[in-house]
Amino acid sequence: MSPKVLFVCVENSCRSQMAEGFARLHGDNVVEAWSAGSKPSGKINDTAVQVMKERGVDLTRQSSKGLPDLPKVKWDYVFTMGCGDACPTLPAKLREDWAIPDPKNLSTDEFRQVRDQIEKKILDLIREIKGAPHVDQTKEKVKEFVRDRYAKIAGGKKQSCCGTKEDSCCGTKEDSCCGSQNTETCCSDSKSLGYSVEELKDAPEGADLGLGCGNPQAIANLKAGEVVLDLGSGAGIDCFLAAKRVGAQGHVIGIDMTHEMLSKARENAKKGNFPNTEFRLGEIEHLPVADNSVDVIISNCVVNLSPDKPQVFKEAFRVLKSGGRLAISDVVATAALPEDAKKDLALYAGCMAGAVAIPELEAMLASAGFKDVRIQPKDSSREFIRDWAPGRKIEDYVVSANITGRKA
Repeated sequence: MSPKVLFVCVENSCRSQMAEGFARLHGDNVVEAWSAGSKPSGKINDTAVQVMKERGVDLTRQSSKGLPDLPKVKWDYVFTMGCGDACPTLPAKLREDWAIPDPKNLSTDEFRQVRDQIEKKILDLIREIKGAPHVDQTKEKVKEFVRDRYAKIAGGKKQSCCGTKEDSCCGTKEDSCCGSQNTETCCSDSKSLGYSVEELKDAPEGADLGLGCGNPQAIANLKAGEVVLDLGSGAGIDCFLAAKRVGAQGHVIGIDMTHEMLSKARENAKKGNFPNTEFRLGEIEHLPVADNSVDVIISNCVVNLSPDKPQVFKEAFRVLKSGGRLAISDVVATAALPEDAKKDLALYAGCMAGAVAIPELEAMLASAGFKDVRIQPKDSSREFIRDWAPGRKIEDYVVSANITGRKA
């Protein structure tokens, strides 16, 4: 039986409603979620409805509830949203105050920041519940390592996957994504990945962190008015290029699991004046996007970072409309990686050790429901992959590839 979780705030200012919405989105079949206010207002906050719709959650399906309206059950978890001593005391196996600031009188952008804070809390809660007692700790360790690495990249002084010697995602020789001291050469020139000079000029300064292995725009065949979803959007370069192609009537959504990357992407969107883009906090294994709502999914060297790739493709299939397309650039394995490379978390976070063989990828995509799957490896990519881990000969085992498919 799923644990029963209650979220409580004062005067129904919407924090508990957002928590319930995210719990239902990310924790379906994991938790049973309710929300209530100690002084319910009788309606859902309009700004909460707006910002949660951006996450694929329809709060209008929920109702404003007071504590007397709740079912008479034994709660496993009760989380208060930041009301401290003002919150009512309810019996539960675990009680905790999340200290979420009240967004009721904040601007919409500040409201979004509170929303993202709540979503992170929910994702952590879901992981914790799944982890008691049967979570795959190896997968969680990989995910946390990747999250930490890319948070450091977003905050780095130099806009490259290796940062600077003083503030580097690679760190020292002993803790290097490159596997060597040569931290200044482990990233690829974006032009060598297939971006044109014109495309790079279209992106705001700071949007290109040199983290990809191809150019998904070249295979996506984007059209005006389409809704595009970018899995692992980073600082936003592919979102901004897609936004140019789909135009003002189109819409582009970027998903990233690091707050630091989201902040950078949102700043770049404002700087470059891209009103048809938005960036959501989320994991690509559990997309904060509504069913059947996206025309095209793009991604650039991100799926290989997931420790649960079949789930990524299932989620991608779920959110695509009928006839929707998958167009991603990623790395694939052309030979079995040595055991020491497979276990190297730095190589995993560097988009190498997580690569899987083409037949395995084809099976994952077919199992998810995709038709007309094509995976086209690019042998020329070995030239820049060699620089990702100098001296490790990783280019003998992985290459970048164009991966496409469609939802019938």
